[in-house]
Amino acid sequence: MEIRDYNKKDKEAVQNIFTKYWTDEEFLSELSENIDSGKMHFYVAEKDGEVIGVAGFREAPEYLHDYAETKNPAELYVVASQLQNEGIGSMLVQKVIDEAKNLYFTEIECYSPETHSSSWKFYEKLGFTRHGIIKDPDDGYPGMLWRKIIL
Repeated sequence: MEIRDYNKKDKEAVQNIFTKYWTDEEFLSELSENIDSGKMHFYVAEKDGEVIGVAGFREAPEYLHDYAETKNPAELYVVASQLQNEGIGSMLVQKVIDEAKNLYFTEIECYSPETHSSSWKFYEKLGFTRHGIIKDPDDGYPGMLWRKIIL
């Protein structure tokens, strides 16, 4: 398996992975816009020429800065894969952490809505700590804020 930078030819495969995890049309549209915006960093996992996972990060939005413990937080924006419990997501998150460090980010924050609480053990396994429940500023949905210091 190879973890590499996302490129535009991956878009259809990545969108298919997104629809496996999210049904909210507004969020799927946001994902589609953001992946090619150049404002975020996306990586894909590829095996035998097929894209099987995706992860992306960006500078933490202002509302997450309020919860940060360090001065330069990044946000783990999305991580998803075709298969679970195969190590794909873990490898993608490690790539995000490595690249965030290279860009001098000092922590990774991740908001995960309560509707995705099944993924919370994944974040714990990767060494993220629970900050607590917060509300998404866009839609008010409660979710867990996760943090990992990466100094």
